[in-house]
Amino acid sequence: MTNTQVNQYPSGQYPSGQSPTGQRSVLITGAAKRVGKALAIALAAGGWDIHLHYRDSEKDAIALAEMISGMHRKVTLHQADLADAEACEKLIADCLKDDYLAGVINNASVFSYDDSGDFSASGFHKHMAVNAIAPAIVMRDLAAAMLARQKTATVINITDAKLVGLNPDYYTYTVSKMALDGLTKMAAQAYAPWLRVNAIAPGITLRSGDQTEQEYRIAHAFNPLGTGATCDDIIRIAKMILDTPSMTGHTIVVDGGLHLRPPNRDVAFLDK
Repeated sequence: MTNTQVNQYPSGQYPSGQSPTGQRSVLITGAAKRVGKALAIALAAGGWDIHLHYRDSEKDAIALAEMISGMHRKVTLHQADLADAEACEKLIADCLKDDYLAGVINNASVFSYDDSGDFSASGFHKHMAVNAIAPAIVMRDLAAAMLARQKTATVINITDAKLVGLNPDYYTYTVSKMALDGLTKMAAQAYAPWLRVNAIAPGITLRSGDQTEQEYRIAHAFNPLGTGATCDDIIRIAKMILDTPSMTGHTIVVDGGLHLRPPNRDVAFLDK
């Protein structure tokens, strides 16, 4: 069964003198918090209308919608569990009711720890469903719609910098991101010229789980640059991809240079 909900959040009129010419909108999955939230705010400030997807974080999503509405951008909330294939199909179908949809950022992700000796089939399926199958469905249906409309759209997949320096921590999560990385290149081939498909592969960007601020700083200190990816870095790259019409099939790694000397453990464990 699908479990989806769509709400057009009340929004103000466009600022005085602003023409709807050039109006464009973007779907950001997992946009209520963290990197997705930062992307939504930045792109709204840059003139994009926002389709804001969330799963459980309704209060955060509503608060963000109020903020974006206050910026005089249209914002639509979409609740959906991306582990459900039918919900994915409904999500992109609902977004495609907007004739101005021109971009998708596949940001939502399941990130649960397991290793090569203790992973479960159910955990493997959930990582693959959300991190790889959902983006594949969204790209498939978006491409079909763009072909029918004779328009183009841009897709950005959020992968992981650890793919250029593999280690076996977060075993099934890593495999699912490897699948998304492969999908990025294959979809760029399969859906051209209607879709441009690229990826951003960030290193550790925000504190995760029970990681302390000190542990977070120590993890970044291992990078050759002594610093790591920030939300602002990811925003700058996303804007560049969205605004570069000849770019497709690329993955941009932003990790403070850690890929130049990859560790044998995940960055979350480097302080240990």
